[in-house]
Amino acid sequence: MTKKRIVIIGGVAGGATCAARLRRMDEEAEIVVLERGPYVSFANCGLPYYVGNIIQEESKLLLAGPALFRERFVCIRATP
Repeated sequence: MTKKRIVIIGGVAGGATCAARLRRMDEEAEIVVLERGPYVSFANCGLPYYVGNIIQEESKLLLAGPALFRERFVCIRATP
């Protein structure tokens, strides 16, 4: 049986969630997330607080960068 290769276009909430779910479903699959921006995952639910100036630092919304995903899920790449 050949190993599955799955490519996810876009990280952030949807792509990162999809990759994590796929990893739980198939530990052997090759999962590649292609993200154009520098952030693989951030807290979308916090955006209204950032826009409303309740959360003043953008960095407080960041959940995971490429390094964390590589560490946890092995094959995640981000392109700046």
